[in-house]
Amino acid sequence: MSTRQLLTTGLAVGGCVLALGGCAASQDDAAGAAAERLLTAAGQGDGAAACDALAPPTRGELEKSAGKPCEEAVLEEDLTQGEGPARVTVFDSMAQVVRGPETVFLSRFDGEWLVVAAACTPVPDRPYDCSIGLP
Repeated sequence: MSTRQLLTTGLAVGGCVLALGGCAASQDDAAGAAAERLLTAAGQGDGAAACDALAPPTRGELEKSAGKPCEEAVLEEDLTQGEGPARVTVFDSMAQVVRGPETVFLSRFDGEWLVVAAACTPVPDRPYDCSIGLP
């Protein structure tokens, strides 16, 4: 392979790596922003906006378990904004956002990140225990 071919191939591979890395970063940003929408809205007492950040099945389960509208029920949960930068991990169409003591799980619905579980605490050797989420 000539030097020119090596350079062209190297630039093409480098461009692909940068493009894919940019996609991953934008997915992380979008998932983190969706979690922040929930936490910020709840922190400001805006139940309607907090519920808009929830996935439809999660919203329905919250209303069912609380026996009241989502807008009221979500504000009774122990949601904190946490401090410092969020740590975002994306797994294809699912994501986990950890900020301080708060852990939020998200999934993509019609291309939009929505919260499927929140106010989650890790339990040793078991799945997370989440106040908001599907049973």
